[in-house]
Amino acid sequence: MSTGTTWRGSSRPLVKIMTCILMALKPRFADEILTGLKRCEVRTFMGPISKGDKVLVYYSSPVKAIRGYFIAGDSIVVRAGELMNVLSSKCGDMPRDNLEYVMMRYLRTRRSILILDVISPEIFPRMIPLAELRRLGIRIPRSYVKISHEVCREIMTKALNRC
Repeated sequence: MSTGTTWRGSSRPLVKIMTCILMALKPRFADEILTGLKRCEVRTFMGPISKGDKVLVYYSSPVKAIRGYFIAGDSIVVRAGELMNVLSSKCGDMPRDNLEYVMMRYLRTRRSILILDVISPEIFPRMIPLAELRRLGIRIPRSYVKISHEVCREIMTKALNRC
């Protein structure tokens, strides 16, 4: 993906390298994302997630495994007072249990809130359990964290049964 910018003294365009994000979700919300029922994810802002980044979906307890991924679409950072208006215009209808969770968790926060579009969700043929992730040196975040390209590639290879 070209940014339209070039190195000084060169005609070669700069290329944005896709970042890989590991995101932990409650199993019911992870299912909604990977089955395409949920088109947006709401998170406390922990740092930017750019359009085109790969987001690995980790199911928290009781599953404790990566079961799929999605591509990050557009994102917007808002304050609590703007959340519901932006959410309804950007994301449309959300599953009721998810909307209730968002209202309970984010409407009173003073922190910035990230709303992220979910693009092209995929369920892996093989899930990667927590023990295997730990052997790769991964600590599961409470929300989301960037991981190295090498580790991301290794997880993707294992999950797609290419090892």
